Amino acid sequence: MGKTYAYNSIIIGFLLGLLVWAKSQKIALGILVFVAVSVVGFIIIRFIEKAIGKGVNAAADAASKAYEKHRQQKKEEENK
Repeated sequence: MGKTYAYNSIIIGFLLGLLVWAKSQKIALGILVFVAVSVVGFIIIRFIEKAIGKGVNAAADAASKAYEKHRQQKKEEENK
């Protein structure tokens, strides 16, 4: 498993929960915001990371296939 930045959502959730608590003076609301932002943020960041990973893998495969095709064509031209 590679490096993930999804755990940063916990810090963002904590800061937003603290901000909501400071503005509303309701600890339950602050905790609710903390948990919601942390969980939803984690899921969203992981989804984005996986999508980027799939895109990078697809691009690497396409580049590899194109290079192999180029090499084969060059070999065929040399054999003629």
